Amino acid sequence: MTSAVAVQRRASGVSLAQRAAAAVFGAPSVRRSNGGADASFVPHVMRGAAWHRRRERTAVFAVDRKGAEASERLPRIWVSEVVPDCVGDGRAFVASYPSGPDRGGWRAWELAEIYFGEALGLTGEDQRRRRIDCYRAAEILLLHAAQRGCVAAHCRLGIIYEGDLCEGEYWCGLLESRALHSADMPCDQRAYLHFSYGALHGHGECCWRLGDMVAAGRGCEASAEHACMWYRRAFDVESGAIDEDRASTGNAALRLARAFECGRGCVQDFRRARTWYRLAAISLGAAFDAGQWHFKRERLEARRGVARMAQEIAGCY
Repeated sequence: MTSAVAVQRRASGVSLAQRAAAAVFGAPSVRRSNGGADASFVPHVMRGAAWHRRRERTAVFAVDRKGAEASERLPRIWVSEVVPDCVGDGRAFVASYPSGPDRGGWRAWELAEIYFGEALGLTGEDQRRRRIDCYRAAEILLLHAAQRGCVAAHCRLGIIYEGDLCEGEYWCGLLESRALHSADMPCDQRAYLHFSYGALHGHGECCWRLGDMVAAGRGCEASAEHACMWYRRAFDVESGAIDEDRASTGNAALRLARAFECGRGCVQDFRRARTWYRLAAISLGAAFDAGQWHFKRERLEARRGVARMAQEIAGCY
């Protein structure tokens, strides 16, 4: 008979002091509540070579797997931050998740966004291992958030799976790994399922990203008509909303403009294409000015599209 108390496998690298702080203070830990990873119980004058080596050996994240009774559940994850005053890539564990009910999964979403943002800044080949680990930590946290009802987490998960950002190193529970009949779901299919969930729950970015997957036939059968439908839905969901995502509005309008310019999934119409290009240029310009600089290429494409459609309508080449 299995014991009623699940045996927990300890994550290597997490000290008893850090576990005690998490147990007493919850998340954030006592270090984070006193200034983040920059704060330490060790005075500056005593931070010698051994202290720096411990920080450099600290992993990006650590996982505590649970016992047999909870093998199908998501694990507890210990999150770390970069230590500013440490030589090299020193890190310190600052909190653990879950450490409370977290209704809606917003705490998990916040931690996942920190890891996702850090991974986006690690572009070099020498930073590949650290980048993958950041995406792996973000995936586990996003799965926690999605399980608690956060629709935005499904969008981020779809982005991770669509681009294979973890390069095949995705979370697999003990129950799944031990089942003889289990098989890894392709990344495209995973992304399609998460984008579909978000799109059906009215998430604008999920709608236009799902349209891209349907147009390319990734994880599903290709259909230009259905792709246009999802682009239009993305625009309708976001346009005019109080908390409108201008980047989603602009990307949806840009894709509709491409469709009308080339006649993919709809009748070719240069005038309607020009209208959609104008809407895309306005929305993407606002998103760019608000700090979403990664849409610079799309903003430039929309502006050039307006000029190109005016030339097509006038017939002047």
